Amino acid sequence: MRGGDDNTVGEARRLRLSLKLLADVGLVGLPNAGKSTLLRRISAARPRVAPYPFTTLVPALGVAEALGRRFVVADIPGLIEGASEGAGLGDRFLRHVERTRVLVHLVDVGGGRLEGRDPLSDYAAVRTELEAYDPQLLSRIEIIALSKLDLVPDPAELEPLERALRSQGREVVRISSATGEGVEALLHAVVRALERAPRESLPVPSQAPAPA
Repeated sequence: MRGGDDNTVGEARRLRLSLKLLADVGLVGLPNAGKSTLLRRISAARPRVAPYPFTTLVPALGVAEALGRRFVVADIPGLIEGASEGAGLGDRFLRHVERTRVLVHLVDVGGGRLEGRDPLSDYAAVRTELEAYDPQLLSRIEIIALSKLDLVPDPAELEPLERALRSQGREVVRISSATGEGVEALLHAVVRALERAPRESLPVPSQAPAPA
């Protein structure tokens, strides 16, 4: 209650709160790499799935289980070149990656092959955006999932790609979310990664003054 002689002037502030999802695992990759289909396969989450980019416009969460352990997985909408600067609303998506302990990087080796894309270039493009947004993201434990295996006529042709990725110290798993092939192996790899991942406190959501 204000006294009669109290002339103290109050202070007003406008804040913008940035909400960041908290998950154990973040699914990252280019648009249409198969992230939403994988989340539907491993959890009860039902994100929208369609055969064109940018079907997922907001992050989706699901709970997966493997080897007796449950963990939260976030489907991060697809990243494109320039995402760290806002292209494709990428900067809004990248902030959610900060709140994950392990990254599963989906590289489309099926549909991408039909479109004539280079999987190594696709992988490097996403890594470049992660680094531009926050270089510390590159230090996260990362598992590479070569997705859409069911669209690859001869899986043996993936061996050079696997060798190239493993030479960078990455764990690589081939998967088809459509058929389920390799998905259990991927989940086991995720559990092992979570056991190694640091458990220190994650950063709190940022606060920044809202524009006038």
